Amino acid sequence: MHSPFFVIDGHCDTISKLDDIGAIECPNNNHVSISGLYAGRVGIQFFAVWMDPSFTGKYFHMGLQRIDRYQRMLDKYVAYFYPILRFNDVEDALEAGKIGALLTVEGGEVLEGNFSNLEVLYSAGVRLMTLTWNRSNQIAGAAMDTHNRYGLTPFGNQIIKGMNDMGMIVDVSHASEEAFWDVMEVSQQPVIASHSNAKAICPHPRNLNDEQIKAIALKGGVIGINFYPPFLSKRGDAGIADIIRHIEYIGGLAGIDCIAFGSDFDGIESLPQGIEGPQSFPHIIEELLRLNYSEEDVRKICHNNFLRIMEKILK
Repeated sequence: MHSPFFVIDGHCDTISKLDDIGAIECPNNNHVSISGLYAGRVGIQFFAVWMDPSFTGKYFHMGLQRIDRYQRMLDKYVAYFYPILRFNDVEDALEAGKIGALLTVEGGEVLEGNFSNLEVLYSAGVRLMTLTWNRSNQIAGAAMDTHNRYGLTPFGNQIIKGMNDMGMIVDVSHASEEAFWDVMEVSQQPVIASHSNAKAICPHPRNLNDEQIKAIALKGGVIGINFYPPFLSKRGDAGIADIIRHIEYIGGLAGIDCIAFGSDFDGIESLPQGIEGPQSFPHIIEELLRLNYSEEDVRKICHNNFLRIMEKILK
């Protein structure tokens, strides 16, 4: 993990796949495995608790169940994972040669419209929340919800301010454009898009337009490049060259300081050619270096940009 190009990956959905906690040992069961994380020199992995909008029960209860699943994974594999609750934990994890694990929630449905539930999630170790998934909720409208589009609700306004105060990272991937601009106005801290790409390269509703990209950069935030082929290329298939194309576009538009990785491993049905899981991060890094990106810029993309966010927000 002391590689100069160790990786922080801002989004994976592996927790939702771990009905059997031991499955993370086997690289054939999921995109993300312990061996794959080490092979890819992933120093910190953000693990998302995904809120399935088709669920018919209590979202908060489902969220806590999946957080318990995450905690059981950490307990079983304490030799490999180190929970990241504050910025100082980053150095401790790296010094111990462990993979830093940062817990996130994808989908504000989990709060069930109750602010106190946000405090419970923070106490349970959640340090980032993706405000929506594909369906609009009590916090904000979603980019993919064409029948129910709106911006940040009054409750959502309260949640953004609460996240700022607690030390939780605000994530606008999946948010509607209306909600995006509302969040940019309300948040006093940098905002991230943990797993989104450039709409100018691939005009998918989940991607960000030029003005959104520039706004995230101006606020000191980052955009994690998503590896889902339909978000990378209009062709529907993709390869490492398409990942690089989004990096180059965003870097040319808003600067290298706003680019990171947000693979979306285990949340996507297909992978780009040449990418098998976190073990493939070195292939992207090698290509960036071959294209004469400076080592300093590659380190920013790999980890330093996310470290800047974590240092500023995590208390």
